[in-house]
Amino acid sequence: MKEIRKIYVVHFLAGLSTASSVTFTLYFLSHGIDQFQIAQLFGFFMLALALLEIPTGGVADTFGHKTSVTVGLFFQSVSFLLFFLFPSYWGILSGMLMSALGLALQSGATSSLIYELLKKEHIHQEFKKIYGRANGYFLIAGFVAAPLGSLVYASYPKVPYFFSFFVLLLSAIVLYTVKWDFIRKSVNFESYKNTLISGVMLTLKHKLLIAIVIIGIALTVNRLVFNQNISQPYLVGIGVDVAYIGFIAAGISAILAFISIYSYKIAEKIGTNASLLLIIILPSIAVFILGLINNMLALAIILFLVVGHAFRDPVVTHIVHEELDSEKRGTMASTMSFLTGIVGSVMLPFFGAGIDTFGMHTTLFLLGIFTFVIGGIGFIVFTYKKA
Repeated sequence: MKEIRKIYVVHFLAGLSTASSVTFTLYFLSHGIDQFQIAQLFGFFMLALALLEIPTGGVADTFGHKTSVTVGLFFQSVSFLLFFLFPSYWGILSGMLMSALGLALQSGATSSLIYELLKKEHIHQEFKKIYGRANGYFLIAGFVAAPLGSLVYASYPKVPYFFSFFVLLLSAIVLYTVKWDFIRKSVNFESYKNTLISGVMLTLKHKLLIAIVIIGIALTVNRLVFNQNISQPYLVGIGVDVAYIGFIAAGISAILAFISIYSYKIAEKIGTNASLLLIIILPSIAVFILGLINNMLALAIILFLVVGHAFRDPVVTHIVHEELDSEKRGTMASTMSFLTGIVGSVMLPFFGAGIDTFGMHTTLFLLGIFTFVIGGIGFIVFTYKKA
C-alpha cells in the first residue's frame, strides 16, 4: 500500500491547484474576456481534450499508465504557467491547449493505474474505497488552498497561478517515484494503430458504456457551464465578496471530501441504479432552483449541486472499470471521454451565449432541464441494457 499512499500525496498536491481555479472566471473577466469568449475558450478546451483523448489513451496502453499520468501532470502545470505569464485571450487559449493535453494523458490512466496497483495486491474489489479516498485528499487540499487563493487573488491576482504551476509540477515528480511493473509492448505504428482501433470498437459496441457516456454528457455540461461561466459571478451577484469566494469553496471541499471518501459505502447500500439516479437528479434540480432564486439561500443549493458531482466520479468510474477490457483499458476509457468531450465542446458556447443574451438565471433554468432530460435518457438506456 506504500505506492497507494504516494497516489494520495499526488492527489493532495494536485488539489492545491484549486488556489487558482476558484477565481478562474473572475481572472478571465478582469483581462477583458467576456462570457461568450470564456465559453469559447472552454469549448476549445473540451474539443481539444476530446480529440486528444483517444491517441493519449493509446499512449497509456503502450507506454504505461504511470508514464502517461506523469507527463500529463507536467503539461497541466505548464498550462498554469501560461495563464500566469500571458493572461490574454491567446495566452489563455494556449494554456487551455496545454491543459487539454495534460488532462487527456491523465484521463482514464489515473484510475487505471490505481486499479492495476490494487489488482496486483489482489484487493481490486476495494477500488471504489481507494479511488474515493484519493479524490477526498484532492478535495481536502482544496479546502486548504481555496481560501488562501482567493485572499491572495484580491491583492495579487496572478500569484495563485504560479503556485498552481509549482504544486502540479511537484505532483508529477512524486508520481514518477511510484513503483509499478509494466510490461512495455513493442512500439511501432502498426501495434499502436491496432490498440486504438480495437479499443474504440470495443467501446462503441458496449451498450452499457454508451449509456454511461450519455449520462456523462449531461453531467459534464452541467458542471462545466456552472463552474466555468456562472459560479463566481453568481456568488458576487448575491453579495459574496471576492476575497471570501475561496472560503466558500473550502467549506464545500471539506464536505465533498467526506462524501468522496465514503461514497463507496453509500453506493453499496442503495445500489447502482439508485446511485446513478442520485447523480442525475441532484445536479438537475440544483441548477433549476438556482435559476429561480437570487439570495444567500443559493449557497445551500450549490452544496447539493456539487455533492451530486462528487458522488458521481467514484460510482461511475467503478462501473466503467468493471466493464473495460484489461488490455485496452486506457483506450476504452479515453474513447468514452472523447465522446463526452465532443458533445460538451459543442454545447458550451451555446450556454455561454445564453448567459450574455438571456442572463444567468434563465440559463441555469435551461441547464437544469438539459441535465435531467439527457441524463434521464442515459439512465433508461443503462437500465434497459443491464436488464
